Amino acid sequence: MSTSAVWAIAHKELTDKLKSRWVIVIGAGFALFTVIISYFGGAPAGAAGFRELDATVASLTSLVTYFIPILALTLGGGMVADEKERGTLDIFLASPISVAEFMAGKFAGLVLALVISTVAGLGLAGVIHVTRGGTGALIGYSLFIVNSIVLGIIFLSISFLVSVLFYDRAKVIAVTIMIWLFFTILYDLGLVGLLISTGGDIGTQLFSVLLMLNPVDIFRIMNFLSIGEFRVFIGLSFVEFPAFMNGAVLWSVSLMWVALPMIASYFFFKRKYLC
Repeated sequence: MSTSAVWAIAHKELTDKLKSRWVIVIGAGFALFTVIISYFGGAPAGAAGFRELDATVASLTSLVTYFIPILALTLGGGMVADEKERGTLDIFLASPISVAEFMAGKFAGLVLALVISTVAGLGLAGVIHVTRGGTGALIGYSLFIVNSIVLGIIFLSISFLVSVLFYDRAKVIAVTIMIWLFFTILYDLGLVGLLISTGGDIGTQLFSVLLMLNPVDIFRIMNFLSIGEFRVFIGLSFVEFPAFMNGAVLWSVSLMWVALPMIASYFFFKRKYLC
């Protein structure tokens, strides 16, 4: 695979997003919501203002779990549909660029756009906390930003698979919304129902494995572990993390969530457009 070809495609993809002001608008809007939640996150408890880093991360985690997945899904969902509408997909397929180079370049460019938007969106609140909390806040908040970027990359990978399987724009939008609803809302509701139906006797080990089948829950757990919290709130009760659920395991599962959809996208793309 040619690195120069991948970089050329990635550069074009990122340039297109910058020219369309997509990165600027998303980053600015995200930054506004981040600062508002950071300041007013304790309002239900009768306290407003910038709080300790742990409380801020807990508040922002809810924002990121809803915002970043839909952002990444819509960002990559048009990977095939956009090229077909512009009439450039056939040009790419007829050029001496392999499918792997085409998809890797597209993915790299969109990852860069996602990283810029996420850092810009979360960075302003981070600067405020660093000025208040010093180096400790910098390390903790930087880890939160990295976790948020990883969550976005996972859903960007999933969006590529959606784009390849349902290249029609209307279908892509419908499937994207369904995936977002499933992972951000419906999956955890199902876990709550499972806890209720079993009377909480499902077992910590099995329940933890079920949590790792949802990238949104992985993101939550990684943030809880980073601030020293070893349990997650599900439904009306807390669930303790087992010993095997640590950073190395969560990062490995996250890598699988990125790799598997991209590998599937590659093979489905070749089968659909080159056969």
